[in-house]
Amino acid sequence: MPPVGDAVAAAKLWLIADAGARLPYLARGLYALVTVETHEVARLASDEHWRLYVNPDWVASTTVEDLARALSHELWHLLLDHAGRARSLGVDRATAGAWHEATDLAICDTLAPEGVVPADLVSAATELRAEHRGTLPPGRPAEEYWATLARLPAGDTSEPGEDAEDDGPAHHGSSVDGRPRPWELPPEADVGAVDEGHAGGIREVVAIEYRGRKGGRGDTPGEAARWVRRMTEPTLPWEQLLAQSVRRGVGWTSGRTHTTWTRPNRRASSTPGMFLPGWRRPNPTVAMVVDTSGSVDDALLARAMGEVEGALRALGVAGSSVTVLACDAAVQAVTRVRRARDAVLHGGGGTDLRVALAVVEDLRPRPTLAVVLTDGWTPWPATPPTGCAVVIALLTRRGEETPELPDWATTIRCQLDD
Repeated sequence: MPPVGDAVAAAKLWLIADAGARLPYLARGLYALVTVETHEVARLASDEHWRLYVNPDWVASTTVEDLARALSHELWHLLLDHAGRARSLGVDRATAGAWHEATDLAICDTLAPEGVVPADLVSAATELRAEHRGTLPPGRPAEEYWATLARLPAGDTSEPGEDAEDDGPAHHGSSVDGRPRPWELPPEADVGAVDEGHAGGIREVVAIEYRGRKGGRGDTPGEAARWVRRMTEPTLPWEQLLAQSVRRGVGWTSGRTHTTWTRPNRRASSTPGMFLPGWRRPNPTVAMVVDTSGSVDDALLARAMGEVEGALRALGVAGSSVTVLACDAAVQAVTRVRRARDAVLHGGGGTDLRVALAVVEDLRPRPTLAVVLTDGWTPWPATPPTGCAVVIALLTRRGEETPELPDWATTIRCQLDD
């Protein structure tokens, strides 16, 4: 019987270089795993510290190919951060069984194009989809599968990671749901481990390699494609971008000065006989133009207004300096408020924000910053209000078509995921 370490090394090499697999993009993840021999697991399991718990009796009775397939299964639990995602969802003992099934479905979809799906994973996924015909389509995220499976009665959501341990060896580790098992070594154990920061670096490297190998091929599974985009194309939250744009607009206003003949120049005494104008620094005033047409999502509108209000409050812009205009096809209400949530928002018809921006130009004092919250489906004027910076908070759902917007405004796309 070959040593467990040798068998695991052979399985890694089979995944990376063998003609039957050739998955070199997995190399960084595979060689980060720390092998631990134990009889506490049925075959193979992993914890969220990238430790691979291997049953030596099972290794002695299986082939290198089957060991490699099981190894790739465990690695994808770690690459896809199923433990962290389970914590974000609040997966507990009652719903952990459904989460295990959901993550296995997602991994089965990921491994299928590579031809390295463990046989037991294929049969379990086939049976599960047959039992719930039409509700577990391939290519969906684990969260969606879990939402479907977790609605089952409590008696149908067994938890192999906990309950099954009472009767025999375990099949799942904390890499699946973030819940440590009694047989797992503590994080500080002197056998080696991968911390959270190092794990993020490994995932990024593997994602880059994966994208480079796949390129534009059409066989990239949905879960893997989403993971690659998330790792290689990170985006700032729109809330942060919107707040930055508001701060920039107010800062631009605060930095401006105007000449005035109503205030003497403080250097007038040094130029006798010459009358010089003084300087005036305007206080920033803000108008919030709120699209109240029926097509605007109320939940997203509330979030965007909250972000704008928070940014203004942080900058010290007084509530009395904020005017809220509610507009659909006409301006329905103009309110000077201390808090945006207290504004009167009437409307519900069509949309024409040209009339609202015309009113902004007629306000006194004239606003120096206008924040327009809209879904964008409106006519726009050819030019912005005079002397006024404009920020458009475009309220849309991911995947929706977006209209053409004016280039004289700063646009932040505030997207609400389905």
